[in-house]
Amino acid sequence: MTQDDRYYMIFSVVAVLVLDLAATYVFLNAIP
Repeated sequence: MTQDDRYYMIFSVVAVLVLDLAATYVFLNAIP
């Protein structure tokens, strides 16, 4: 495994977490 692959894996995990948090935030705010 090269260092670039490791960075890409970390970036992918962080991106998924950020998208999950954003989706949860929008979903909670969508409820009146």
